Amino acid sequence: MTAPGRKPPLPADVFGDWERIPVDDQAGSDFTEILRIGTFAADHWTLGPDGPHQRPRPPAAVAGSQIREALLHLLELGLIDIDTGRLHTAAGYPMQRSTRP
Repeated sequence: MTAPGRKPPLPADVFGDWERIPVDDQAGSDFTEILRIGTFAADHWTLGPDGPHQRPRPPAAVAGSQIREALLHLLELGLIDIDTGRLHTAAGYPMQRSTRP
């Protein structure tokens, strides 16, 4: 993953290019371990009493709730941190992910 202080600079404007941070997503990497834990949390929600098997909802709502549950779980375990300075400093964030670093 990325060491603190090693993040690329923020773009100067809303539509500026973002330099992507390389992530090792190969089997056995830290990413795959975090993915496994987050996926477990999302699956647990999906199959639990608040999930779509008990309370049907549109696919986009299901996906959003799965991501929310996984992200909350990883944050609560302290496995990921929110860079609040970076979050609030950027003029905007790209929503499309068409290329890989």
